[in-house]
Amino acid sequence: MMNPSASSIFLVQLVCLLVFLPTSQCSSQTPDYDICLYLLKYNGGSGIYSANRTRLADVMIDVVGLRAKDAHNKVTELLHQRAREDRPLMICSAHYAYIISTIVPNAKRDAYTNPQAAGKWMRLIPDTVEKGCEDASRGSSPLTDYNIGVEKVAAIAEAIIGQLG
Repeated sequence: MMNPSASSIFLVQLVCLLVFLPTSQCSSQTPDYDICLYLLKYNGGSGIYSANRTRLADVMIDVVGLRAKDAHNKVTELLHQRAREDRPLMICSAHYAYIISTIVPNAKRDAYTNPQAAGKWMRLIPDTVEKGCEDASRGSSPLTDYNIGVEKVAAIAEAIIGQLG
């Protein structure tokens, strides 16, 4: 069984493959030619660039939320180990709570009706993580890998959302 971060990485790679794979035609020059043919057949020859893009954006926003929850859980674990005396971790926890409770739900809501607004919500994540977790720790955050993961999936989600509107 995959651990949560490995499954998240797999899902991100799959979504990237689906979004960025040339779907207008497949040739022997296309990377992963067999996958390209399969996707075209599976999507009735129309390729991914249809209503499925909105669903992919929705899935990626969910992935951002899951990665943020993983990071928030790690912060909570570290706070319990340190008897809640670590102010930078408390600040980081609050920022991840904001991502989970405000940014992700608003991006999900806006993805279908206002993709530009959804993209703006996703663009808030790197600053929120950077200021809330990395800056608060003065460059010695035990969460750097989690933070980078959240920032990366947010950037991918933003790129997919950007194709909607």
